[in-house]
Amino acid sequence: MSSPIWMLAWRSLADRPRRSLLLLVGYGIGVAVMIALLSVGDALLAQARDRDLVSGGDVVLLPEGVDPSVLKVNGVTDLSFTIQQAGFITREILLGPRFTPAIAAASPQITARQIYVRARGSVVPAIASAGIPSLDEAAGVTAAVPGAEDTPRDHAWLAPSPAALIDRIDRFHRPPQAARPAWAEWDYFNFVDPVTGAYGYLTLLAGGQERGGVLMRIKQPGRAVEDIAIPAAVRSGDLGFDSADQRIGPAQVRNAGGRYHVTVNDPRARVDLWLTPDPGFYLPPGETAGDTVISGYVVPAVRGRVRGEIRTRDTSLRLERAAGYHDHNWGTWRGVTWEWGEAGGEAMPLPASHSATTAAEGDVLAHAVGAVLYGGLHVAGSGPGAGGRPAALFVWERPRADSAPRGGAFLAAMPVSAIRYGGWHPGPVLAGRRVPAPADVTVEAGSGADHISVHIRVRDVLASIAGQAGPSGPLPGAGRGAPAVAFLQLRGEAQIRGMVDGRPVGFAGPAAAETFVPIPARTAAGTRRP
Repeated sequence: MSSPIWMLAWRSLADRPRRSLLLLVGYGIGVAVMIALLSVGDALLAQARDRDLVSGGDVVLLPEGVDPSVLKVNGVTDLSFTIQQAGFITREILLGPRFTPAIAAASPQITARQIYVRARGSVVPAIASAGIPSLDEAAGVTAAVPGAEDTPRDHAWLAPSPAALIDRIDRFHRPPQAARPAWAEWDYFNFVDPVTGAYGYLTLLAGGQERGGVLMRIKQPGRAVEDIAIPAAVRSGDLGFDSADQRIGPAQVRNAGGRYHVTVNDPRARVDLWLTPDPGFYLPPGETAGDTVISGYVVPAVRGRVRGEIRTRDTSLRLERAAGYHDHNWGTWRGVTWEWGEAGGEAMPLPASHSATTAAEGDVLAHAVGAVLYGGLHVAGSGPGAGGRPAALFVWERPRADSAPRGGAFLAAMPVSAIRYGGWHPGPVLAGRRVPAPADVTVEAGSGADHISVHIRVRDVLASIAGQAGPSGPLPGAGRGAPAVAFLQLRGEAQIRGMVDGRPVGFAGPAAAETFVPIPARTAAGTRRP
């Protein structure tokens, strides 16, 4: 700085010291603020460029449609979103056997959630975040609380008991007021006895007008199907909205320490069954809602074992270790059809097509037990947004006991690319007309290199008039004039083969499937018209 400038600066300071000092302080504050703003801007820019880092960890899972870049700068699209069934995703997928070699830790997070705290008679708005301390520490979450320990509720969330898990996922729902007239909800059970070949379906159903019923179908080899429908009123307190315990008329479902105890006490049917779900073989609740349809679905027991007795006028069955299945449905179902199937069984030898990438032909797969479930929902006369569900397929496995002591594990979910029915032939007689029935069902599903093929050889078919029948028989209050469509319940044996993560998957066992077909019309002369 030149001498004249220094001279003017000192002369100004000596002549008006207070004003000069104020100017210097203001200039310093301005520089400090600018430095702070530049630092914050640099940090935001670094975060915006880093799409893989939010609060710790190496990979962040977000709901579909959320932009990670906007999330990191607190944009409006990050407000109040959640990932449905985060517990299932954390326990059964991220920390499950399939991804254990690749994932060291997974930590669910609730971040920057708006809450209101009531204290000393006033309500104060606040921002809260939460996590599970042990998982936060393992994943290196930056917002983890030092020294925090898991609470009993954290332990229950991480590893719920079988009874707690059933009560959490298998409960009835309060229908929206607008959907109440068309609402239906039911517990559905099926079984097949490996000794006698007998199989059956049992449903406890509640309608939206305080009506319900117990529906049962029993089929024994060489005998006609026995259908039993017991109408019942649904009273206050019958339905459990916070547990799996339910009562419909003479029937009751009870969660007995993680097992289902199902009883029916009526002159038309005496039922006393115990269903023990195979650990790990379950699908968590999911619900879709459209313009005309609400559809909810959960499968607490994809695989299980049934024991007990069933006695009716024409049937006396005693079951021991029968293959069992249980799901739970709710929503509005008018104008809805579906394609659905489930199968489970033991591992089978590898075919020759796998010999190049695995052991020699004839070697048994490492997965001793498996199960598969597929399904899709269709809404008649409606386009996208009506509430239908594209068909999807789910696969579970239980490795050999010497390699994995825990129960079954969720293996994969993938979209269904094709459902084919073959070998059509004259099937059951319905309303005086013989409806067509398939001899086999083939389901193809895949995602990337993963693919699964399910082939069901149908050995028996039951039919009902759609719109007047539910999963196990006539629906309470079903009206007349239903469309000429038949609801088919198929029983048979399935073979499941495929590849997941480059590993072969293959097992075989009993299968059940459902679909809908047109009922052939009659001509004026009384002959059938295809």
